This record gives sequence, structure tokens and C-alpha cells, in this order.
Amino acid sequence: MKNAKMHWNQILAYVVGGIFFLLFCQMFYRWIQHDTLGVVDDFIRLAIPLGIVMSALTWGTPHKGFSQDDELGKLILLKSARFSYYALLIVIFIVLVIEKYVNGQDNIPLNLILCFGLAVHPVAEFLISRRYK
Repeated sequence: MKNAKMHWNQILAYVVGGIFFLLFCQMFYRWIQHDTLGVVDDFIRLAIPLGIVMSALTWGTPHKGFSQDDELGKLILLKSARFSYYALLIVIFIVLVIEKYVNGQDNIPLNLILCFGLAVHPVAEFLISRRYK
């Protein structure tokens, strides 16, 4: 028989998941009523709870077989960081291309973020490799 106790990560995931669902329903209702989305407000309010829920679901209870501190957990963190870095760069590039062809102008701050994003990974690799030489 399974242990009936819930770990605090599971409780947090359920609570924040419920908040996420309510925020999503409120955003959807507002979109239906007003045919507009408050991009910054709505999507940030959805992104934070989604990140918390996904983190709680990923690491769960310490009895699941891996944690952030063991070797498998560190490998998961490394691979997910690498994947999210490249996914973020691709999304920024796509947004820049769409911005250029829709509005006909360059988005200078987004261009600077893309340039910084392209340079930060090789610079970090260089600095970390120097540490081990």
C-alpha cells in the first residue's frame, strides 16, 4: 500500500496548478469578452506558476529515484539548460524575423539580446575551461 502522506512539493504543485488554471480561465474569458490580451500581464502571470508546477512535478518527492543533487539530476539540469538556451535563441530569432517583415523595422533591444545570447555561451565555456587548465 502506498504511503498516503503528500510531500510539500506535491501540495505546492496542486495549489499553484489550481492558480494557473484559474488565471488561464480568467485570461481566456477576458480574451473572449474584449478580443484582446494584455500580453505582459497575462503571460507573465501564466509563466511563473507554470514554471513552479513543472519544477515541482519534475523533482517531486525525494523518493522518486533522483534528485537535483545526484548525478542523474545534474545531468537532467545540464541537458535541460542547454536545450532551453538554444530554444530561446531560436524563438528570439523567429520573433525578430516576424517583427522585421510585419512592422518593417528592426527591434534594437531584441537584436541586442540575440547578439548577447549568441555570445554568452561560448564566453562562458571559455571562462569555465580556463578554470580547469
